[in-house]
Amino acid sequence: MSSIEHRYHQKRRRIRLNGIFYAAISSASFGFSPLFSLALIAAGLTNFDILSYRWGIAALVLMTYAFFKKKTLRLGSFDEVWKVVLLSALRAITSITLLIGYANISSGIAATINFMYPVIVAICMMIFFGEKKGVVDIISIGASIFGVYLLASGDSIVVEGGNTGLGLACSIISAFSFAAYYIIMKQVKADKIEVVKFTTWIMMLSALYFIACAFIFEGSLTLVTGGWNWMNILGLGLWATMVSSITGVKAIRRIGPTQTSILGALQPVTAVGLGVLFLGEHLYMRSVIGVALILISVSVVVMHQKKIRSRFTASYPIQVF
Repeated sequence: MSSIEHRYHQKRRRIRLNGIFYAAISSASFGFSPLFSLALIAAGLTNFDILSYRWGIAALVLMTYAFFKKKTLRLGSFDEVWKVVLLSALRAITSITLLIGYANISSGIAATINFMYPVIVAICMMIFFGEKKGVVDIISIGASIFGVYLLASGDSIVVEGGNTGLGLACSIISAFSFAAYYIIMKQVKADKIEVVKFTTWIMMLSALYFIACAFIFEGSLTLVTGGWNWMNILGLGLWATMVSSITGVKAIRRIGPTQTSILGALQPVTAVGLGVLFLGEHLYMRSVIGVALILISVSVVVMHQKKIRSRFTASYPIQVF
């Protein structure tokens, strides 16, 4: 091997390792969402308060980034406007239902159920769009459904003072709404909108939805005081949202969307670990098996979607709720 080839392979290996590192940071940082969210709930903030601050801070940071990079945020047509309005509504639904899930069942289990969205995408594409699925996909879908059954019927899902039925239902809805977000985004080609502009509008509109809901349903938006609350808000808005998003994009550029999505399994694993360590949640063998089945089945579906090269790609987006 020549010195040029050797340097080339070294560079490729370094890029791949960097990509794996960024993907791990992206998914692990998002796994901190339940920890920060539940701390704010315990401090007396409502769901609308928490999501208003989370999305608002993330949008402000991204707008600042766009300003210094001289990137336009102007929506160029009505076609772009209705797409971001519809998709931001779906992301907002995902956010609120997942937060309700965190509050009513084990946060790690809620995160694991939400992580099933690639499997739900595969089911929807098969039922509504006639996309053919192989034996591998069918087995994986069945395994993930059985995994949810194990989680739902185990003691690990229960948290003190929580409504288990509500938490489970909302966690499942969050997975379906994010799957719908992805399917619609691909079908209407909204992913062709410039990424910084698209993401900024999604975050900004989501923040406006929750601010409006806070005033409509609660009379006002809670003004946060105290360093501890602001630490949790910044942890949620910056670490669990902005860092997760930015490192996710960097990972996709280096190792591709499929491997980045598979390494996204660190998100529910992180949430489960933090829940056990800091939130007093318990994890029994039945639930461990359920979590493992879901993580494995999602990884298999993502890999297999890439191999079959259907018109619907396996490039699942990074989660930024």
